[in-house]
Amino acid sequence: MKAIVLSNDILMVQNVERPQMAKPGHLIIEMNSSAINSGDKFFLKYPAPPGAVSSLYDIKGVSGAGKVLQTGEGVPNEYLGKNVTFYRQLRFSASIVGSWCEYAHVHYLDCVILPDSSDPGEYSGSMVNIITPFAFLKQIINEGHKGIISTAGNSATGIALLGLCLASGFPLISIVRNQDARKELEELGARNIVVQSDGNFNQDLTETAQALTATAIFDGVGGEILNKILPLIPGNSVIFSYGYIGDSVPFTFHTRTLALKNIIIRPFSNFKTDTVRDPESLEQALKDIGKLIHLPYFKTKIGKKFKLEEINEALLFIPKNGGKAVLSLKI
Repeated sequence: MKAIVLSNDILMVQNVERPQMAKPGHLIIEMNSSAINSGDKFFLKYPAPPGAVSSLYDIKGVSGAGKVLQTGEGVPNEYLGKNVTFYRQLRFSASIVGSWCEYAHVHYLDCVILPDSSDPGEYSGSMVNIITPFAFLKQIINEGHKGIISTAGNSATGIALLGLCLASGFPLISIVRNQDARKELEELGARNIVVQSDGNFNQDLTETAQALTATAIFDGVGGEILNKILPLIPGNSVIFSYGYIGDSVPFTFHTRTLALKNIIIRPFSNFKTDTVRDPESLEQALKDIGKLIHLPYFKTKIGKKFKLEEINEALLFIPKNGGKAVLSLKI
């Protein structure tokens, strides 16, 4: 089969052995498409640490969607013949075949079954953006938080968090950059939006956060936005840091601010949550996501489709409005 392989630090399309027999607990998936996520680019630039989930033949790509052709021993019967969306990092396996190819091989606990009427191409990058806010919401509820402030705004992860909070009735404040982003979230049903460029930003965020007791900060940006909101968030807040796209501006603060307001800063990774680490919890989470995934919050926003042979052009693609470059096997 054709696959995008990293060879001598160069990405190229090669012919590699196609997975022939699904291992126990695994699926063979005929790929429809695979989105290129920021994490894909990050790990091409900074190789994954020892022990991270790798792929046979060093085939790249961690997320995608396609049709299940074969199931291994121990896989529930409902997976066979269904379209699924997946994120291959959730369940460790030495038998994984990455998603930038014609036929992937992943554990079924990486996958969510899609509705029969859905187009799998609309979910080529969905799971990577859903599982993080899903696990986050579970964790902060267990820790006793009553509301969330999200710096992820109208990014794919921010929109997925919005959908999950609306479905569960959990208060969420979304921070966005401009009025266009505000309009997008309003059309999706968001109730509490603050705009960074507004003159009333400080007052709006302070008052809304106090009213909703929003002490869990879901931060996918870092840098400048944290500098701006640190003095405004309620006392006893916890900043959960999971993304660093704003790292070009250092995060600076007076230590007395943290001490007097009892602010805590913690890294967040879905891999370290009980939701993902425990197989039974992960299986239930995937079922719960499957009940919601038809909603518009969880579809992949496609910027442009590329063939496998166009991988280098796809990596250079600069998206607009949050759209992703997608490697499609259907063009």
